[in-house]
Amino acid sequence: MTPNRLPIQMPIKWLHALALAATVLLVSMPAWALDIYLNGAKVTNLKNADLMNCTVKFDSNGDIQILSPGYRIEYGADGQPKVVGQSDLSSAKVPTLKPKYRYVLVYEPNPKVNFAFEVWVNGKPFRKIGLDSARFTVEMTQDLAPGANALRVVAKPGDAIPGGEESDAAGLRIFRGEAGPDGSFHAKSPAVWDLVRTAIDRQGVDRSYNLAIE
Repeated sequence: MTPNRLPIQMPIKWLHALALAATVLLVSMPAWALDIYLNGAKVTNLKNADLMNCTVKFDSNGDIQILSPGYRIEYGADGQPKVVGQSDLSSAKVPTLKPKYRYVLVYEPNPKVNFAFEVWVNGKPFRKIGLDSARFTVEMTQDLAPGANALRVVAKPGDAIPGGEESDAAGLRIFRGEAGPDGSFHAKSPAVWDLVRTAIDRQGVDRSYNLAIE
């Protein structure tokens, strides 16, 4: 026969004491500030991002490592990060060795230079840049491995803009650098690679480069 269970009644002052003790315990607990990384790149202030086919790991420092080849972090003109690309977990090969530095691709447009670009890294399409694309900085560390990497850039001219001169230039540049305490990227000058097109350039370009990565 199951005994009847009577409700436990406590004086109000006991309940107040228990609530106070719980509050003190929570406040006194140490706080762990975890860092979050997406494919090796530290991310902060990331909002409205949906990631598919990801592996999530807690590393030896207690930080969160989100792994899903194909995704990259891009920084807009306002400096805020966003996720670009799509998951390529089924076919991408993640290098076992990681670069010593972080690498970013920076696009600096000019309203009088009308070129579209395609960037390929190690045989895979990395980024398409339209004729009207705005300035951006995009992380490319996760697509690189220490040693020789194949970089291919295709530049296609659009209609010439009236009034353009040779001094009007748009450029693609790759910088290496390191992350600051807040996850921001600190570039080292000069750029490790660049391609510049001016307003008077009308020929298309399809070039391959051997990019040495540390």
